[in-house]
Amino acid sequence: MAGALACVLTAHLEAGVVLLYHHVDEDTPAITSIAPDQFNRHLDIIEAEGFTVLPLDELVKRSMATSNGSEKSDEKIVAITFDDAYRSIYTTAFPNLQARSWPFTIFVATNLIEAKNPHYLTWAQLTEMSMHGATIANHTSSHTHMIRRLETETTDQWKGRMTKELLTAKRLLVKHGLDSNLFAYPYGEYDEETLNLVADLKMIGFGQQSGAIGPHSNPLLLPRYPLAGIYVGETAFRDKLRSLPLPVLHPEVEPTVSDNLKPVLELSFLEDTINLSRLTCYGPGGLMALSETHSLKVLATPTKAVSVGRTRYNCTLPKANRFYWFSQLWIRKENDGSWYDEP
Repeated sequence: MAGALACVLTAHLEAGVVLLYHHVDEDTPAITSIAPDQFNRHLDIIEAEGFTVLPLDELVKRSMATSNGSEKSDEKIVAITFDDAYRSIYTTAFPNLQARSWPFTIFVATNLIEAKNPHYLTWAQLTEMSMHGATIANHTSSHTHMIRRLETETTDQWKGRMTKELLTAKRLLVKHGLDSNLFAYPYGEYDEETLNLVADLKMIGFGQQSGAIGPHSNPLLLPRYPLAGIYVGETAFRDKLRSLPLPVLHPEVEPTVSDNLKPVLELSFLEDTINLSRLTCYGPGGLMALSETHSLKVLATPTKAVSVGRTRYNCTLPKANRFYWFSQLWIRKENDGSWYDEP
């Protein structure tokens, strides 16, 4: 990017970082797994780096609080979450979290618990963990692809089906004394209508796009760092822990692409002058081209088309020993318009 771009940015440093795990196991699919020893190493790093581990709802409140002009705290805060309620959360992760008296959140697709599948947690295990710092939250009833419509399904019919997914899960959680207004989108997939549905139900939504939470984050689409497979290395983990929210207004972007397979991401920056010459964004094809539309906006353009499935652009900007971080999801169907299969 030619020249030194300037933008406006807040001095807010109490960023909230949310970690996302699925399996804590060596015998499960690598794409959603972390080995027990590596998970424990992550916990050691959290402690060594001086982070305070908070309940997820408290972290959201503190991270999104706006400054009233007083000095902001530079306390480093993190929350630990798990999706899908796999049994290894109880057998492997829970003992180590309990030993540290650390809170955590499990997003539960309730049909998987009701079916008494041995790979998933039981209501008794969820209740026990809730008594020792766990928040048990909503992940729909069936772990459905929320953005996918059934053949001939109208918008109203889709909305009714998705509302039932969320409320059925909520009723079961309440029945077991596990009520929460926190929600995680299955597969991290969303569109404008799913965001509106979550807003109508007065829930706080979490995706699977990377980044830290700050006062300008969208409470319907808060970021988390997925940690599995090749993305569990210790150097990268430390960078994610220390990350700050990139000081941009959350872009109002429809993530599903159709005709334009190289969507441009517009980043609108906020207060206080900062040099953006070290801003980098990565997407399909690697390093993306950045251009300035005016002093507060930067356009990021990929060199290749987004692939079928889920793709993310990741933008970072170094600040001392930390990084500002932002990620944008894109979703592309098969060329014939059909939905892709999950691996």
